[in-house]
Amino acid sequence: LWSSFDKLDTIKDGLVGTVGAELTSSYKISISGMKGVAAAEIPKFPAGNNSNSSAKAGQHTPVLTAFELGDLNAILKETISVVQIADPITLILCPEGEKPCQSLEALKDVETKVLLTCASGEDTKRDAACENTTFHFMKSATSKSKITAIVIDPAVPSKMGKILKRVLQNPQTSEELLAAQFVLLAPGLDSYGPWYKSLFEWFRTDLAKISPSHHAKVLFSSPTRSGKLRMGIFSAGNADFYSLLVDLTEKCESKYGLKTEIPRVLDGKPKKMECFNPLIVANESSYDKTTADSQWESQNPLGMQTVSQFETGIPGGPLRVGDRVLGSIDKEVKSGTWYPATVKSVNKYGTFNLIYDDKERETDMPRHFIRKMGFSGHASVNDEIMVRRPQSDFDYFYFGKVLDKRPNNKYMVHIHDAINMTEVVDRNDIAAKMFMSQVSCTMLLGLLRKAVASNKTWGSCKLEIHRRDTIDGCVATALWPQGNAVAVWDGGAKLDLNLFTFEEDKQIHETFSDAFLEAKSFGTLSFGRMYQNQHPRGSGRVV
Repeated sequence: LWSSFDKLDTIKDGLVGTVGAELTSSYKISISGMKGVAAAEIPKFPAGNNSNSSAKAGQHTPVLTAFELGDLNAILKETISVVQIADPITLILCPEGEKPCQSLEALKDVETKVLLTCASGEDTKRDAACENTTFHFMKSATSKSKITAIVIDPAVPSKMGKILKRVLQNPQTSEELLAAQFVLLAPGLDSYGPWYKSLFEWFRTDLAKISPSHHAKVLFSSPTRSGKLRMGIFSAGNADFYSLLVDLTEKCESKYGLKTEIPRVLDGKPKKMECFNPLIVANESSYDKTTADSQWESQNPLGMQTVSQFETGIPGGPLRVGDRVLGSIDKEVKSGTWYPATVKSVNKYGTFNLIYDDKERETDMPRHFIRKMGFSGHASVNDEIMVRRPQSDFDYFYFGKVLDKRPNNKYMVHIHDAINMTEVVDRNDIAAKMFMSQVSCTMLLGLLRKAVASNKTWGSCKLEIHRRDTIDGCVATALWPQGNAVAVWDGGAKLDLNLFTFEEDKQIHETFSDAFLEAKSFGTLSFGRMYQNQHPRGSGRVV
């Protein structure tokens, strides 16, 4: 079922035929896959030179090679095709000094102009000179025609984005330098929170705010590789953007065997529509005149359903007013940029109001976007930690992984920031350590048993665990006269809980979910609730 959703329709038809139903109500919820299950298609994307990247005979789980920045070359070449202009002028922002510029290597067959990073973020005079240099470089590059594409190399720091914004924030300057139709591209690995998002949003909301103006994020993955590749895209003035975006994903899937995902596309403001003659004029007769009572009587509620998703390594413990914490600026759970804050107040439904160190305020922040500060002791190899990274204006924090211990309380850490680099950090720069929980099928069954036991009015319950040798995870089921529950462990970090009861009582569902989450009888499990969706089930006008 994990790789062939069409089988769900076959199962549905079989169930309907078995019970002889005339009316049916169904739904599909795609939550998470199951590790160890083979992909439906053989991937075409190369697995790299790692001799262990293919599964050995008798093993069901291959050793995956991590994506590298060089893997972005092919995708960047395909993405640049969204510039549908003859003889386009492509400007590439590259890192300063001797640092390699991966984007320049990828577009070596395209006519480009290279702008090296010159901002310091600390020296005001140098940054002013950098702004002046950047303006004159861009002006010289547009002697024949205007800039149609700007590519931001993954190694370019955020301080250069601020310089670019300063140069273009003058409407006259931006009109002079940028074509009516242009794109911004930001390739990278998706293991960290990119800084370019705020820059692209400024383009969408301030510089080119009238549609067609689009800010998209595209992710690429492969069953033979760990992690994901990312392409940030901002497009202005191109009415065919969506069709070009579809073409891009289809090309990457057919040529390289990459699976594509588009988490979001943000549009600009719509153009003001001129007065026109409508094809349809709605009046009183166009609407359903059935009385509210009749509509209510047509409903046939059968029960209530709650679907929850949990993930290990996400603390769900209590926070108190005054606690020092880190808040996720990008609203990411295990990646992105985090900033120091203090808990100002605790809200009724488990969210928190924070005040950041720069006096900005955040209201109704969910617990999974907050990490409590406080690290003592020592870190070990493979520990997931949060590391301080000084910036020009404030100190930000990012997730990282300890690769090696060094003398004098130093650690070699792979930091998931905008550069995704490895460096030696001091213990004092570690703000928190993540505690990962080791889940098992036995534990999953115990969690479900504990949740069912939270309601003393339910009768006898039939608990079962379902697993196969060819997969890493398992499914636990609980059946009792008043309802049923299904818990899924994907073999990795995710747990899913699907509860249905004939009684429509939100408190029962909340108690059940909380009992599953607490898991005090299983030691110090560290996992928190990521998402929850609750709704009635039934026929007629019941969802």
